[in-house]
Parts: sequence; C-alpha cells; structure tokens
Amino acid sequence: MAKSIWKKMMGWAGNSGTESRRFSGYNIRRLIHEGDKAFVHQARSPETGEIVAIKVYKPLYNRTARRICKRYHLRAEGELGMLINPGEEEAGEDWPIVRTLGHGYEFNDPGKCYYLILEFIDGINVKHLLGCDDPLLRKKRLAIAMGVARALKIIHDRGLIHRDICSDNIILTREHKVKLIDLGFMAPSGIAFVEKSGTPSYMSPEQFMVQPLGAAADIYAFGVLLFELFTKKLPFTSALPPDNPDLFMRRMSEFMTQHIREAPPRPSEITSDLPEGMEPIILKCLEKSPDYRYLNMRALLAALAQVQESA
Repeated sequence: MAKSIWKKMMGWAGNSGTESRRFSGYNIRRLIHEGDKAFVHQARSPETGEIVAIKVYKPLYNRTARRICKRYHLRAEGELGMLINPGEEEAGEDWPIVRTLGHGYEFNDPGKCYYLILEFIDGINVKHLLGCDDPLLRKKRLAIAMGVARALKIIHDRGLIHRDICSDNIILTREHKVKLIDLGFMAPSGIAFVEKSGTPSYMSPEQFMVQPLGAAADIYAFGVLLFELFTKKLPFTSALPPDNPDLFMRRMSEFMTQHIREAPPRPSEITSDLPEGMEPIILKCLEKSPDYRYLNMRALLAALAQVQESA
C-alpha cells in the first residue's frame, strides 16, 4: 500500500503507456535525484533506446518559476537551455554544459508541471568529491576549473548568466570530462532580481544587494568555487543548519554580511598545496566590487592557462 502511494506521489502509477504520454514518449527507469525544486529521473525512449535525464519541477517550484518568468519576462529554462546547446561548428567539441534535448509540460498539459529532457550524464558531482576527500579531485582540480570557466564563457557569450555556480552543479564524468548542470536560474544579463536566487555560500555582493547582474556575478561565484577546489573549504560559512526553514533568514543574513563586508581569507593561510599563481586569481575573482574582478571569462581563462599544477 505504501509503495503504491509513493508511486502516485512520484507520478509513476500506471502502465508504461501512461508514463510515455507524460514525458513525450520516454519511460521512467529510476529516480536519480530529488532536490528542493525538482525530481530528476533517468528515462528511456522505447523507440530508440536512448537514455536521458528528465527534470520535472515540483508543484511549488513550478508555480514559483512561472511567476518569476512572468515578472521578469524570462524564457523558460528549457528554451534557454536550447540556446546554450552547441552549434554545428561546436558539435565535435567536448561540450562543458549539459545539453537540453527538449522541454514541455506533463501530458502536454500547460496546467501541469514543467519538465526538461536532458542528456544523461554518468558521473559524480564535485561537492561529493570534496566531501569524501577523493584523491581524484587533487589530480583534476585545475582541469575542473578550466572546464567550468569554458562553460561560463559560452553562457556569457550568448548574453546570459548562470547565477548558481557551485560545486553541487558540476559533474565530473566517468571519462573525467567536466559538465556544468542546472540551468534553472540562468537569465539574461542586466536584471536586478528581488529574489535572492542561488546558493548563499557562492552569491556575489551585488546579488545580495539586488543590483543588476552581469558576468561579474558569475565570476565571483567562480572565485568561491576556485577557493573551495584548492583549499577544500568555503571562504564564508555559517554555523546555522541549511535545512532548518526557521533559521533560513538568519543564515541568509549571515552570508549577506560576509559577502558584502568581510574580506575572504587568503587561500595560502589555509593550505600550502596551491599551484603557483592561483591565489591572486582567486582573490581577484572575489573582489567586492565587480569593477575590480576580471573583465570577462576570456581574461580569466587566459590567467588560468598560465597556472601550472604542482607535482
């Protein structure tokens, strides 16, 4: 009985035909991930055998996403994802961003929840590698940094910003390729969002201060990611638990104060295991004023290219 109720909650009740109609011909195989905003399933096309990931919004976030898109005149996540896909001249490259294959509404009904069909990525996120102190991270940290920087350049060159760069949104595949995922907060440059969307540990001062956001906001978050990759710590933290809704505003206030007012620690004060030239790059990304950060991702990529990993 409990299993049947769980299937209904997850939208799995019914035969394969029902599932197929729900997601444009794809059949659900298993749940990959449940986040605050969405479920992510592995799915298969019965016609071609293609394995994909299907991200389906939870009802509450589905309503929130509609409201935000309407308020700021934004395209839906799937539409923006299609814009980020590689063009014909780029198709042969190791693309560092998850590909969007399609999008729509469950059962083709705009009154139901929105979903995206994404390439299935077999790998592990960098947050997990950091948490378990996997030795692979030490070997691949500079390659991960370069991969994410490439992904951000692609996004920025299309006039967009990601707005949620964090270690949880970066996958290292089994082939050790870097993939940036979760394009749910991606938006055109120049918008001042009242909603403080993003991951508080990585958010730029201008995000907290509700200022128009440009590429510099992603560069700041990338600086936090670099700090984390090379020190295994975050520059700013809170002792308050992230999963307690009663403490959410206090926790957000702590992060806001730190990101706006407090200087980050120097990475060399935390670890001696830094490639030569990495510390000034991290600190430049973490400048409080966008004017003092890197001008763009091209300049940042050029700086990273000069860094040599230590033995």
